[in-house]
Amino acid sequence: MKTDVPYVELRAQSAFSFLRGASLPEELAAQAAALGYAALALTDLDNLCGAPRFHRAMQAAGLRPLVGAEATIDGEPVLLLCRDATGYGHLCRLLTRAAAGGASFQDLTEHSAGLVCLLPALRGPLRTPLARGDHEAAAAVLERLLECFDPGDVCAELQIHGEEAEDLGNGMLVALARRYELPLVATNDVRFATPDRALLCDALACVRGGTTLEQAGAALLPNSERALKTPAQMAALFGDVPEAIENTVRLAERCTFTLAALRYRFPTYPLPPGETEGDFLAALVQDSAPARFRLCHETLMDAAFARRVREQLDRELSLIRRLGLAGYFLIVWDIIQFCRSRGILVQGRGSAANSAVCFTLGISAVDPLRHELLFERFLSEERGEWPDIDLDLPSGRGREEVIQYVYRKYGAAACGMTASVIT
Repeated sequence: MKTDVPYVELRAQSAFSFLRGASLPEELAAQAAALGYAALALTDLDNLCGAPRFHRAMQAAGLRPLVGAEATIDGEPVLLLCRDATGYGHLCRLLTRAAAGGASFQDLTEHSAGLVCLLPALRGPLRTPLARGDHEAAAAVLERLLECFDPGDVCAELQIHGEEAEDLGNGMLVALARRYELPLVATNDVRFATPDRALLCDALACVRGGTTLEQAGAALLPNSERALKTPAQMAALFGDVPEAIENTVRLAERCTFTLAALRYRFPTYPLPPGETEGDFLAALVQDSAPARFRLCHETLMDAAFARRVREQLDRELSLIRRLGLAGYFLIVWDIIQFCRSRGILVQGRGSAANSAVCFTLGISAVDPLRHELLFERFLSEERGEWPDIDLDLPSGRGREEVIQYVYRKYGAAACGMTASVIT
């Protein structure tokens, strides 16, 4: 084996993996950097909740974050890594199907492009036939999986954790890989960054199972081998199959997708013929500004205040144009208009109240000039972040009516429901 090939780990589970991992994404990234890794994959069970934090932590450490997850397919976890953006979209679809009642092998067949599947001996679809020593049943399951994926996108995953059953399974897995010409890759079923977290992982397993350390039995890990190992330790463990280490590195190089490739594109606001989003937004603001600012003052605007309003609106509109955000403001304005046409209460809140454009469009109700609010708290070229306009709606039928309007007008592919993961 080449000694100058950096090792990468393709399987690590974090504390976001339904209590199966005992380290946060930041801890895994820090330890990978300390051990001299080039890349690391976060592969939590049936979710990507830790992926954004993992991405940021890995980038800060100068490492490449690989994206993947274990998706439950017909009741068994299948480890999938994203090769490209197509694979990421398909992984998200499979995880959605799994959460909505279960993903099937048919779903996997339809959404396998851009994904790589790793098959270990003690977990996943091959687990049961290999545990029984049933080579032909294992071959039948493997053939079914091979039908789902493009050639070269299924790998035999070797792991060594000092367990006899795993060693026996690895032997049968290698035989299957030779028979079907599958690449061997070497991984570690990482549940925690450092060995001293093994007891915490056991405690979390007890929380998941509603039991105690004394009564958990086989639910606990047999040892602390599921920590990140050094490249030298991995090379020593797999000394009799050195190609597995090299194949792991090659596979990581094939998986070029990271979350940095995701660039959100706002849906297109339907404009009158010949109009641009920037010009249409500016015309709306110009038409609405006199009445909006008069309503909040007992007397008509004096010349000085009118000039101040124009200068602020021009400054904001200029920045909105430069950042390509005019369509975003138009869509929010459109939602506001729909709510008012249907008598549905709606109110913008948060930092959007600092924007004179938002106030002019009726998105927010607070005059930012009168209250001397700082626009840059809402939108700034230096911050490099999307503006965040929150709209509060009443629960029940009115809220659902607005949601359905957005879906109808802008299309299901441009809309999504989100949820917060509270930790």
